[in-house]
Amino acid sequence: MPNSSIGGSAGSSDTALHRRTGVLTVTAPPEEAGRSVAIDPQGTAVGRDAACDLIFASDRVSRRHALVRVRDGEYVVEDLGSKNGTLLNGDRVIAARPLHDGDLLAFADVEIEFGLAGPATSPRRSQSPAAAASQPDHPTEASDTARDRPDRQPRPSLRRDLQQAPGFSLPGLLLAVVGSAVGTVFTSAAGTGPWGTLAGAAVLPVVSAAFSTKRAGEKGRVRTAAVVLLSLAALIITWAGVSVADLAAGRSVVPGAAERPSTFPGLAANGSPPPTQQTEPAGSGPLVEVSPVDCGTLAVGATADCRTLLVKYNGTGRLHITRAQVTGENPGDFTAGEECVGRWLRPGQTCQLSVTFQPSAAGQRNATLVIQQNLPSPDTGTRAALVGTGATPADTCRDGFVWREAVPGDHVCVPPATHAQAQNDNALANSRRSPTGGAYGADTCRDGFVWREAVPGDHVCVPPETRLQAQNDNALATSRRVG
Repeated sequence: MPNSSIGGSAGSSDTALHRRTGVLTVTAPPEEAGRSVAIDPQGTAVGRDAACDLIFASDRVSRRHALVRVRDGEYVVEDLGSKNGTLLNGDRVIAARPLHDGDLLAFADVEIEFGLAGPATSPRRSQSPAAAASQPDHPTEASDTARDRPDRQPRPSLRRDLQQAPGFSLPGLLLAVVGSAVGTVFTSAAGTGPWGTLAGAAVLPVVSAAFSTKRAGEKGRVRTAAVVLLSLAALIITWAGVSVADLAAGRSVVPGAAERPSTFPGLAANGSPPPTQQTEPAGSGPLVEVSPVDCGTLAVGATADCRTLLVKYNGTGRLHITRAQVTGENPGDFTAGEECVGRWLRPGQTCQLSVTFQPSAAGQRNATLVIQQNLPSPDTGTRAALVGTGATPADTCRDGFVWREAVPGDHVCVPPATHAQAQNDNALANSRRSPTGGAYGADTCRDGFVWREAVPGDHVCVPPETRLQAQNDNALATSRRVG
């Protein structure tokens, strides 16, 4: 077949002037056969979009399917990322491929023959017979010009275009959801409040969707519709997900909004409308009343539950308790429960909160319980005093004495040398028993040894003087303890 470019030694300007005109002629399907369009050197687009130069109504043809243009003095065809691909003489077009007179192109279920005509002619847009049916049989020059205008061509449905749009996809939706979540966290952390957080959740997905659709090559009404739908879906998904998490946690789960009952405006975390805030109690007394707690005396290191602390609300609206925190001089010795956190109290209603005491040292231990609530500034929380006393354990030895520990739990205070002697006697116990047994069975001692009896049942065999020492240490035990 002859090449589509003109041979010879003519310069590029002569080649452009005398190049034979490339023509695309539809050969299939039968109802489209015979349509043709001259190729514009700047490029002739083939597809379903009304802006293309050769338009087809087939659903299998992409909006912008392929492009035929002139490159380096010859006609070439390029696939524009179509869904069903472009074939040249049966071979799939991957990169730009040169065209020759008589080549056959296939765009899904549409077949076109490329041919070379005489001198270059003005290119014309060619539309499908269905689109041309509404045009007059004998158009005037004005009507013929109007028919060639893209805005007069029937446009494919937006729904179909969206289905074919690469940017309107699950990855695009996921990117929009990520944008909405990021907007929620950032605006909440910035302290913008519920409405500001909602605005952040709505704006960021628009940016994400605009980016993803532009990168996918979407334009015009398709891109606008994709951005709107993806952004709206991302906002709904983020709002629903965060709201469900708020309900489960009983408060906002987003960083920076932990003191709010919910991340977004609307219902509170427990499904109730936000309460009316106030600064004055309904009657006499404080707005929130909390009883002090005295945990009494407890041995150092031991743990016990104190008397339950009572929280009473004296206001006229509804009170939401958001946090219970222990601060003050010895905060590590007291632990506040979570029974009241997340609760809504009506006027006159009370809530019981548990307190645990574990003194870390002897003497009086003090701390402050701060209850945070949804009261307006300058409220800094309701405070209650926590008091307890750490006591030295009854078996604590005086300086210079340690536990004997002849057996587990033996807390008789003895000099360190006696403690070491007891451990040594325990190690030698088996060697000091009679190998043949005796009157006391396996616990029978060899001659010269007796049971130590530091505590009842202590049958470790020791010299008689060690037994006497154990009895003497037992007698002095009380005088060797602290207190």
